[in-house]
Amino acid sequence: MTDVTLPTAALNGADEEKVLGGIGAVVAHFAPTDWSGAMVTYRALGDHTELVVMLRRATDGNLYLWTPPAVLTQYLGRLRQLMYQEGRGTWFELSGTVALDGHIDVRYRWDDEPDWDGEPPLDAFVRELVLYPRDDGMVPDWIADRLSRTVLATLEDGTSSDAALRRAESAAAELDLDPRYYRVGEVADGAWCLVREGSRWAVFLALGEEQLARADFPAAEQAARYFVGHLSLHRDAFRGELPPDARRPTEEWPIQPLGGDRGLNYYGGKRLVTVSPGTELDRYGDLAGNTVFAARTEFTHRSQPADDVHGEYHVFRAVRSLRAIMGQVVPWHDQIGGGTAYVLERPVGDLLASGALEEVPEATTRPSSVAGENTE
Repeated sequence: MTDVTLPTAALNGADEEKVLGGIGAVVAHFAPTDWSGAMVTYRALGDHTELVVMLRRATDGNLYLWTPPAVLTQYLGRLRQLMYQEGRGTWFELSGTVALDGHIDVRYRWDDEPDWDGEPPLDAFVRELVLYPRDDGMVPDWIADRLSRTVLATLEDGTSSDAALRRAESAAAELDLDPRYYRVGEVADGAWCLVREGSRWAVFLALGEEQLARADFPAAEQAARYFVGHLSLHRDAFRGELPPDARRPTEEWPIQPLGGDRGLNYYGGKRLVTVSPGTELDRYGDLAGNTVFAARTEFTHRSQPADDVHGEYHVFRAVRSLRAIMGQVVPWHDQIGGGTAYVLERPVGDLLASGALEEVPEATTRPSSVAGENTE
């Protein structure tokens, strides 16, 4: 047994490097005396874990399967917990090599499915998202494929506070409400408000110093559901006289143009939509922006500078559901406008990289219609 001090305090610490050092120290401390190196592979999903440690013997140079003490699994689980990123999740597999002095070099698998020795049970997939919540779009396909939409939506209770607030704001916008009468993250007189107070969340109707119909919640997701539910039940009272898209200043919409794309004020009849998988879209321009059109929209209906027709052109197909603001472009650049545009939640390049969009050689569909006039 190598003479290595075992840093047991690191097991309950918050320092990733110390916990990682503890993993190497456990191997060095408990391995047989004639070992010369070790290879550690740890896979985890929820409460399902697999640990394989191979030792190289100095006597013959061969690799042998070794059963380490249970504390090694505890160290590895603690490391995985510490490396969790809010909304992003944590890694699924660690592969490392341990030297005689306990030094360890590691690699992590964050998104791809590990090569399991045994298929994890369904409850491990559920437990993973309970222990390590992920934002929309951050759940790997191999997990989503095993879980129904109903399960995923229910598990969103554990997602980040920011994600819950964004969903509440988007849901309120989809109800076509007057934004003067509701607030997310702030208090306004006469408004139905959702705000954070210390470690809890409160929903109430603000009338001067009064807080009517107040309800308190331990989690943002619970508060958001109550907030949106009240707006939905009483939506007629929260609507004004203006057209739906004119009730909200362009800078307050939850999705904004990126990569130099024109502002939302160039679109009439704006509303939040979900772009369904299979929808074909196209774009004149590079992949840094997030504005696309219904595929094969006539260029004259896009109100883009004439030179754009000679620049980059891409056709895409939605692979997953995408959040977007849809609207009809106003006349501009001596063009008639009226084409249906979608301002997507993220840059086109990011959506391609994540697999939410795929580029296709050419469109196979045509726009269903083109608006003939500005609706704002």
